[in-house]
Amino acid sequence: MTATTMRSIRAASAILAILGATACGSESEPPDDTAPSGSLAVMSDWIGCEVFDELAPVQEYTGAVGTDGELLSDGLGEGIDAEAATCSGLLDLATFEDTQGTFDYSATGDAAVRVGLAPWSTDAEAEANFTDRVQTRRENAPGVAYTDERETELSGDWDQSLVIAGETEHRNYIDAFGRVGSWVVYASIDYLHDPGVGAYESAPEFYPDSTAERMAVYPFTPDQFEDWVAVEYLPALQADILQRAESE
Repeated sequence: MTATTMRSIRAASAILAILGATACGSESEPPDDTAPSGSLAVMSDWIGCEVFDELAPVQEYTGAVGTDGELLSDGLGEGIDAEAATCSGLLDLATFEDTQGTFDYSATGDAAVRVGLAPWSTDAEAEANFTDRVQTRRENAPGVAYTDERETELSGDWDQSLVIAGETEHRNYIDAFGRVGSWVVYASIDYLHDPGVGAYESAPEFYPDSTAERMAVYPFTPDQFEDWVAVEYLPALQADILQRAESE
């Protein structure tokens, strides 16, 4: 769905509302077939970072010490994903510091996060969108050199779900997608390999009395982070979205 389409839908809805307020209200009037329906009727004005709590759960889990700039919060028809209300940003993670002789070394981790909610008028539209998003991820148009890619499903009650995880030489990637009825939610996260682990693996001779695990500065391992997204984070988002929709 393009931004132009969204604006057209909203404009049509506003006009119809004005006409309805001034009309005689006859029961013989034809039904309004142009107004949004399904999740689109409920979620069309939701703003990304309001829905996703300023990415607080991700920041807390990763032990983020701050953000690199402001979070970007977009509604439908805005940002790089016009089909969804999104919240995105760059997180500053833990820092590894060390001194070897007269040489001081410091490396700080980071994470790029984008979470989105795409509402549609029908289940069929949402199903097609879910399929398109998964296919786009699998096609890997940017040509990212993933290794050890793996797929699993989200915990909880979803009509469709998928988690794709992998890594490159320097970063880990988690892309999770879920659909319930006529809406799709997703989380896309990539983060720098743990700089403490990297320091050990690049020069273990400098740390003869340590291990990669002991030098890690992140409060999670890649497997733990992947499990958290699939088992806790996306299912919690699902519950929050359903509760918010019921209260509209």
